[in-house]
Amino acid sequence: MTIKVSYVECKVMRQPRKINYRIIKAVLFDLDGVLVDSYYAWFHQFNDALKYFGHQPVTKKVFRKHWGQSTEEDVRIFMPERTVDEIKKYFDMHFGEYVSYLKVNRNAERTLKKLHKMNLKLGCVTNSHRGITRKILTDTKLKHFFKVIVTADDVKRPKPAPDMILKACKILKVLPTETIFIGDTETDIESGNNAGCIVIGYKIKSKHRVKNLKTLEIF
Repeated sequence: MTIKVSYVECKVMRQPRKINYRIIKAVLFDLDGVLVDSYYAWFHQFNDALKYFGHQPVTKKVFRKHWGQSTEEDVRIFMPERTVDEIKKYFDMHFGEYVSYLKVNRNAERTLKKLHKMNLKLGCVTNSHRGITRKILTDTKLKHFFKVIVTADDVKRPKPAPDMILKACKILKVLPTETIFIGDTETDIESGNNAGCIVIGYKIKSKHRVKNLKTLEIF
């Protein structure tokens, strides 16, 4: 079994280093920005939450800067007078109003099917909350591919801490060094590196990176 990451994609590396794919037993995916394009769903929901709690909405530039961080960080930076539980509850109650903005990565199902056929253990690791994550994965018909789903509600420290990835590895009974993690934000890259797994950046600078999920070729 070989999974090939195109050297063209690894632009940040002067001399791209090969990944020893023979040792890989599991592949973990971030959800938002990788498997689904949920940027505008969250952009609109977040701004509506700000207005609901008495704050001014943010620009796309500001939102992009903080995209992928935890709800704890959202509260600390933008709504410090509120509790994390208040904001989580708001997100959970209202996310369904924004599903029309969601777009599934057109290569997600194809890639997951191929990895599944190679008997690799698949997982989803996301800073989104449990209810929202399961709704997205169920509605997009991707949920059945994953043997483990770890959300911000399942650990004390969300990404960029390594806890979520380490928990997923423990459940899957694999070592981090036998695991690939694919993410699209600096938070993801830091989390994967902190966990000690092989990190592939999706449309973001990393030691290894891909521009689309099809670049993960299975033979």
